[in-house]
Formats: sequence, C-alpha cells, structure tokens
Amino acid sequence: MTDNHTEDFHEDAEKEKPVRRLLRNRAAPLLPEAGAAGAPLTAVIAVMSFLAVLAMASLLMVNQAASAWTSALRSEITIQIKGADQAEIAAGVSAALRILQDTDGVIEAKERGKAETAALLEPWLGEGNADAFLNIPAIIEVKAAPELRNNLELLRNRLATAAPSASLDDHARWHNRLSSAARSGRAMALGVFLLVMGAACAISIFAARAGLAANHEIVSVLHLVGATDNFIAGEVQRRFFILGLRGALIGLAAALAALGFAGAAMRSGVARDSFLPEFSLGGWAILWLMVAPAATCLITALTARLTVLKTLSRQY
Repeated sequence: MTDNHTEDFHEDAEKEKPVRRLLRNRAAPLLPEAGAAGAPLTAVIAVMSFLAVLAMASLLMVNQAASAWTSALRSEITIQIKGADQAEIAAGVSAALRILQDTDGVIEAKERGKAETAALLEPWLGEGNADAFLNIPAIIEVKAAPELRNNLELLRNRLATAAPSASLDDHARWHNRLSSAARSGRAMALGVFLLVMGAACAISIFAARAGLAANHEIVSVLHLVGATDNFIAGEVQRRFFILGLRGALIGLAAALAALGFAGAAMRSGVARDSFLPEFSLGGWAILWLMVAPAATCLITALTARLTVLKTLSRQY
C-alpha cells in the first residue's frame, strides 16, 4: 500500500509540474512578444493608426474649409453693374448704393475698386489687358442680414427699377456646389476611416487566431486548471490592448509630425496664395484626431477578444 501511494504521489507531482510552471510565470503574457501579437502587429497597428489620423484630419479640414467658404457666401451678396461706358456704370453704382442705403437688412455695402476688379480678370485676360480694352463692370459687395438674405425679391425689383443694368447674385449656385463638394469630401474621408478600421479588425482576427494556434498547449493547460473561455479571452484582450495602444501612439505621433510639416509647407510655399484650405492643429483638432488611434486600439482589443471566444467555443 505504501509503494502504491508513493507511485500515485509521484504521478500527481509530475502532472502538476506544468501548472506550477504556469503559476510561476503568471506575469508573462499568454502570447509571447515574438509571436503573432508582438512587434509585427505593433508595426501594422501603427500604420493603421497613421492612416486613420490622416483620414480624420482630412475630415476636419473639409469641415473647416466648407464652414469658412459657405459662411461667407451665406452672409454676402454681390451686385454687378454693367454699362456702355464708365459714366453709365458710375450712374448705376450711385443709384444702386442709394437703394441699398434705404433697404432694411443691409449691414454694409461697399464698391470694389476698379483695380481690384481688373485684377480678378488678369488670370484669364493677362495683366493690364482688362482695364485697357474693356469697360469693366462695377461690383458692389453687400453684407446682408439673414432676413434679407432669405428674401431678395423686393431688393431685386427695386434695383431693376433704379438701375436696369444691375444684376444681383446671391451665390446660391456656388453655395450649393461647395456644400455638395464638402459632403462628398466628408463621405470620402469617412469611408477611408471606416476602411482602415475594417483592416484593423481583419488584422486583429488573423493575429488572434495565429496566437491561439501557436500557444495551443498553454490554452489547453489553462483549461485543465479550470480557466474559463472568458478568462483566456480577457488575457488576450489585455495583451492586444497593450500592443494596440503602443502602435496607436506611434501612429499618432507620426501623423501629427506629418501634418505639422505639411501645414508649415503650405503656409510658407505657393499654396498660401491658393484656394487650398489651411489646417491648424489647435486644441480641439488634436482631441478629435486622438479619436482615430483610440478607436484603432479599442477595435483591435475587442476584435481579438471576440475572435478568441468564437475560436475556443468551436475547439473546446
């Protein structure tokens, strides 16, 4: 009996060795650093985070530019006065200014100078040609209150009576085009962002499956000692969250540096005189940009957890 008890004791001790080794190494991650969830995954997540931040920056840039452009179009109207000669144009300008002064809702009315108007035509007609060969129409810029901006028929009729050569432009066509372009730009940026998030999900799924396959023995030992699928999935989620956070911060830093260099180049280069919008990395902009790496990190961790739970439910 004593010999049998001794043999059983040695057999039980041999069975407990893997469990003891597991308990001693409890602080180590389930998936090793060099495995599927190690440095390669961190690098890929960094790239995904970089692209996601750039997509979010594009979305913010489109919103900022569209708001600046459309706000000016919503608050201003333009009156153009043509004529056979400069005397006729000047008489039309005087009549139009008198009408504007007597109209409720006109905040400010200012005639653009002849030289300024000629400068607008120089890209098409060449320098000095517009003023030399044409009777350049006069342009009156009007800042209007919203109530007047929404109902311009009375002002149109009064201008048509006092200055028949005057035409009023409420910029509705340009406003609609800019709004449509802004919507398309926002949809494109959002689509790129969602594609990046989808790629992060796919990468997390493959990495989690590869990690489980590479560490099948460890998972089996965990089940033997009573670990549940939720416990194993939580450990994998924690590991992927750490790797995702590391990669997301690297991608965020790289994207902020790239955006800073791009903004400096636009402000100092030829783009500063073009219609391209400027993007400033203010406090709110940086907070919005941080949404992209945060989403990348969380999606990576949650996808890994769900993948592990689904895989374990099929295998065990």
